Amino acid sequence: MSREKIIKQHYEPRILPGRPHFEILDWADAQSQRLRFEVLAANVGLAGKSLLDVGCGLGDLYGFLLERGLTVDYTGVDISEKMILHARQAHPGGHFLAADLFAKNPFGRKRFDVAFCSGTFNLNVGNNISFLPTALRQLFGLSRRALVFNLLHRRARRQHPHCVYYEPGEILKIVKRFRCKVEVIDDYLHNDFTVVCRPLASSRVSRAAKRKKT
Repeated sequence: MSREKIIKQHYEPRILPGRPHFEILDWADAQSQRLRFEVLAANVGLAGKSLLDVGCGLGDLYGFLLERGLTVDYTGVDISEKMILHARQAHPGGHFLAADLFAKNPFGRKRFDVAFCSGTFNLNVGNNISFLPTALRQLFGLSRRALVFNLLHRRARRQHPHCVYYEPGEILKIVKRFRCKVEVIDDYLHNDFTVVCRPLASSRVSRAAKRKKT
């Protein structure tokens, strides 16, 4: 079964009237979902920046930003058209797009100040570990200032068979290939950690020089 089908079959039947968003998105509770957003907001300057929310689900991050009074040029993208439909209904002021970003980039050469993934790589689709380096490299190429993503931590006491749990050290080996400054934050939830990748200034200058030559 394809990655797209696995994701849709897991999440879309969970979209029921009146069901809390955190349950639909398979989070333990609303607080844990919010904590992941707070880690993003606390560690990356978002005000006035463009933000790509990959695997945006029902647009809860956009609602969080509105509550915080943060003015952000927000774009949410999700593989599920059904999720995007509900996100647009819940947040008519947001910009939401249904697309499989990793199959075909719908943004062309456009880049964002910050790219963010919350829970995007947690569902077991059969090849998470081998797929992750390619996915992160693509996201890193879409972000000018920071790529931020969270993953389930291998130290979690309770682990679900439909999820994948990661070791921070293994993830560091992947992201350090991208010429970036990396920070791992793992003190907000026992079963979760966040990785913040910021491109090194030299790599940004190098890319700019290449564009100028062409």
